[in-house]
Amino acid sequence: MKIVLVHGIMNTGHVMFYLKRQLEKQGYDCYSPTLWPIDGNKGIEYAAQSLKTGIEKRFGQAQNITVIGFSMGGIVARYYLQKLGGASRTAHFFALAAPHNGSYWAYLPYPGKGVKQLRPNSEFLQLLKADESSLKGVQLYSYWSPLDTSIVPSSSSFWQIAQNKKFYFVLHPLIIFSPKLAREIVSTLSRG
Repeated sequence: MKIVLVHGIMNTGHVMFYLKRQLEKQGYDCYSPTLWPIDGNKGIEYAAQSLKTGIEKRFGQAQNITVIGFSMGGIVARYYLQKLGGASRTAHFFALAAPHNGSYWAYLPYPGKGVKQLRPNSEFLQLLKADESSLKGVQLYSYWSPLDTSIVPSSSSFWQIAQNKKFYFVLHPLIIFSPKLAREIVSTLSRG
């Protein structure tokens, strides 16, 4: 199985190293690209197009994949799946602490387009919500923490159409370094 891991804002693909290593130990072929610019200032669409280009370069245009997206990377992955045709080749999508319904932190002054797109009820998030039917056939999972202080409110990571599971972490990035979360993903993938 081919797995694509998508990092969040202000990170590079390297931040996914722990989860990537745990999946590779199980025999999965993992790809964790760095999407530039890492602050998302050109917008989520731009990052998603870069993701699509990288996936096709690494795995071709037809190879089935699983996608794991952390934080803003979960929203970048959703755009790739929903608007760039990625859903047609994706069996599973795991969103990890992704602000499906936005975060009030996105109202802080920052010049980047991608941050503004993550405001609650933004036009961008409404566009994704209106097109969720394009994900039919993809097994959807949203793993989140009710204690997350980077996604405000934390319940914004609850995704109505996905299978949701709570993990209890106060610091936002700790979810991607969790042995428990890694085991959960491996277990889910092994069940098909």
